[in-house]
Amino acid sequence: MRPVTVQFFKNPDILHWGFKVQYLGEDEWGDWAYAPAGTKRWKGEEPVRPSRQPAVFCVPRDGWWHLHYGGSVADTYSLFVDITTPPHWVSDHRYEMIDLDLDVGMRHDGIVVIEDEDEFEVHQVKYRYTPEMIRRAVEETDRIVGALRDGQEPFFEVAEAWLRLADPH
Repeated sequence: MRPVTVQFFKNPDILHWGFKVQYLGEDEWGDWAYAPAGTKRWKGEEPVRPSRQPAVFCVPRDGWWHLHYGGSVADTYSLFVDITTPPHWVSDHRYEMIDLDLDVGMRHDGIVVIEDEDEFEVHQVKYRYTPEMIRRAVEETDRIVGALRDGQEPFFEVAEAWLRLADPH
């Protein structure tokens, strides 16, 4: 496993969330990284409390999203999908994306929730999202909601397998 920095921005280049993770590998869905419990995190330039539970991230081959999967040990959501510009690798040790505010979570009881719609409305103006960014964010949110409700991969068994590979406990 190699160390990787995950960096979210607010449009166009304002630091947002960041994590230090370990690269796991790739499959048909994209690249996978592991964040063990205690993973270093920051918001902007300020450190925040390290993560409490292990998780895996999926950097999709194609899509305007980023998966954070914690499974049964996660706090509120078993999985959380950030709607973003397509994540892109800037080096072997770093990938980046712009967070477009909308988030889709699946609670442990299977309920799918869309978060931060109000923030998305405000930030369209504040951060000058392009019409394409707005359109793609809305379309991707709808697609992810449908995928989660239909039990589509890589959000379930595939993500769980990557998590168990990295953290077999």
